[in-house]
Amino acid sequence: MRTDEKARSTSGWTWVRIVGLMAVFAALLAGCGDNGSEVGSGDRSAEDCQAPDDGAGGKLAEAREQGFLTVGFANEVPYGYEEGGRPTGQAPEVAREVLCRLGVPELRGTVVDFDGLIGGLNAGRYDMIAAGMFITPERAAQVSFTDPDYCGTIAFAVAEGNPLGLTDFESVTESEARLGVMSGAVEDGYAVDSGVPDSQISRYNSTPDLFDALTAGRIDAVALTDVTVNAQVENLDGFEATDGFVPVIDGEEQLGCGGYAFRQEDQELRDRFNDVLDEMKQNDEILPIIEQFGFSETSVEKAKETTVEDLL
Repeated sequence: MRTDEKARSTSGWTWVRIVGLMAVFAALLAGCGDNGSEVGSGDRSAEDCQAPDDGAGGKLAEAREQGFLTVGFANEVPYGYEEGGRPTGQAPEVAREVLCRLGVPELRGTVVDFDGLIGGLNAGRYDMIAAGMFITPERAAQVSFTDPDYCGTIAFAVAEGNPLGLTDFESVTESEARLGVMSGAVEDGYAVDSGVPDSQISRYNSTPDLFDALTAGRIDAVALTDVTVNAQVENLDGFEATDGFVPVIDGEEQLGCGGYAFRQEDQELRDRFNDVLDEMKQNDEILPIIEQFGFSETSVEKAKETTVEDLL
């Protein structure tokens, strides 16, 4: 081969390598958690997560065979979010431990807007929702929930001093405050059912969008669970969290508790997951996993004495 031909050949191989590296970097970036994108797995080994000899079939047997199960979450701190290329937060970390005990060593995640989580599950984009999703009859008509692993109250993120005096949804109506909620979240329904006029409600697709609107002055308050609000305002100058409250609609308190959702045809996987989850609840193994995300003993104890049937 002549020298100039060899140079061209070497140059060609260099470009091939560069293009290959660019593809690798692109794949890594795609795993960083945009809407609909996949993020990395957990870090448990197969040796840590030996499958019990229980004759499981269906989706659980498939997950054991492939070594992982995929969950959907909404990138909402502290319930389920991407950090360092892996899903973490209250729900993914509990799910990771439950799945390990079921013989599934890896948990992989897909980030989806909250109001698209159930649709994505039923479309087969992932196998379970691990997003701290409140259990409601409307949602349970579409998916199969586990028992809850935490219960919480609702709170508002407001300007320091709470100038509009917001304490519940009725006070939002009375003060004519502009309220921000997340599309598809229970707070939207609570606000509407409490009589807040639709003209006072602004809906957003994600928690960051909500708090961008709050800090920009487009809304006066954000309604989310107390754990989320406290986590978000912790490092947000000029804003604070109100005390948590339980909404009362038609004279009945709306107890908010979150669990894990499965496709209705994957009932065996749901039941086996629920058995391990309930065992962990009764053995007080949930709080040590989730207290790092701001959850209290009270929230876990309420869930300990509550079943999915109670909530439905």
